[in-house]
Formats: sequence, C-alpha cells, structure tokens
Amino acid sequence: MTTTTTHSPAATQRSDDTTDNGDAHSHATPATVGDRRPRAAETGDPLVLGLPLIALGAVALGLQLIGYVDASSVGSPLAILIAASGLGLLIATIWSTRLESTPVSSPWSSGRSLPTIVLGALAAFFLSYGALVLGLVHSWYGIQPADIAHSQALFQISWLVAFVILAVASVRLPAAFTVLFGAFSVVLILLLISTLNPSDAAGKIGGVVVLIIAAAAAYVFLAVASAASGGREYPIGAPLLK
Repeated sequence: MTTTTTHSPAATQRSDDTTDNGDAHSHATPATVGDRRPRAAETGDPLVLGLPLIALGAVALGLQLIGYVDASSVGSPLAILIAASGLGLLIATIWSTRLESTPVSSPWSSGRSLPTIVLGALAAFFLSYGALVLGLVHSWYGIQPADIAHSQALFQISWLVAFVILAVASVRLPAAFTVLFGAFSVVLILLLISTLNPSDAAGKIGGVVVLIIAAAAAYVFLAVASAASGGREYPIGAPLLK
C-alpha cells in the first residue's frame, strides 16, 4: 500500500515565510548592528564651535587692553565680543543642551552639564561686558560720572567671584578648563587693580594674560577638533579630581 503525503498550501506558505524571514533577518542584523554603532563624524561637538569663539573674543579684548587702540576707544572690540563671541557661544550653548548623544572628546567624559556651563558662562561674560561698555558710553543706566569707576569695579568683582566658583566646579574637566577659568580670574584681579588705582601697567599685564588665554583656547580647540573628526585628541591635562 502506497502512502501519499500531501502538503497544504498554508503549510507551504508558512515554510516559505519562515525561510524568507530567516534570510531577511540574517541579512538585516549586521546592518542594524552597524547602524547602532556611533561614529565620531556622526556626533556633533559644540566645543568645536565655542572654543575658537572664545579665542576670538580673547584676542580682541587682549589687544584693546595692551593698548593696540587708544584707551578712550573702549568700544573697539565690541563688534567681535557681542556679535561673534557672545552670540556664537550662546548658539553653542543651545546646541549643547539639545545633544542626543555624547561627543567623543574628553571634556564630555564626566557628563554634559559642565561643558555646557563653560560655553554658557563665557557667552554671558562677553555679552555682559558689551552691555556694560555700551551702557556707560551712552549713559543708558543712569550712572553718575562719579560712580563709573565703582560700577566697573562692581562688574569685575562679580565676574571674579563667578570665575573662581567656575574654576572650582571645573576640576572634573580636563585641567585646561580649570586653568582657563583661573586665568580669567587673574585678569579680573588685574583689571580691578587698574580700575580702583589707575595703573596702565596692571591693565596691560591683564591684556597679555588674555592673549595667552586666546592661545590656550585655540590649542584646546585643535585637540577637541581632532577627536571630533575621528583622530587622536591632543593632551589637554587630566582632571584635577576624578
């Protein structure tokens, strides 16, 4: 007696579907895994925008302080400080708050908050400096002539306190950032001395320190840009506290 085996169309269809699905899965899996693997080129780094703008603003401010332009021309660096460094750093700060993945450069290894603070704080510094100078020159704030020097000192003392706090807070970032805030603190001390006890020497030394800050910011930019483009990051110092 001969036994005849029959296959229903449904069973055949299920078998074909299983084979097709298995093949599809075997082909799709590597692509899926590959898509989930982040690459440096796919992850934006706001510091690549912010750091050269810090250097740019520092160059403009430093040149004014060392006397490249007449001391009475206090508005000379404002176009750069407000429209480039201030607003540009504000854009970089907003970009930083909207990151969907963490950049590969070392400043982000301890989280996104501290690098964002670096960008936001310096944006506020450059913009507030511009607002101070414009306000004093055009008498926007109702400050009496006798109080102008102490109004400048008020600005310098306030930001000195802020930069000291930021220097302490930045000890978990690469050491270059702690040095950056420390150097800004030194500049403000020198400017405060120059304001309360008029001294060209203190102001010019402050200008030299600001130009050194510009060079340091440019170096850190090159380090971060190298990492962001898939290369090796230049050494920018280990965090003072891990």
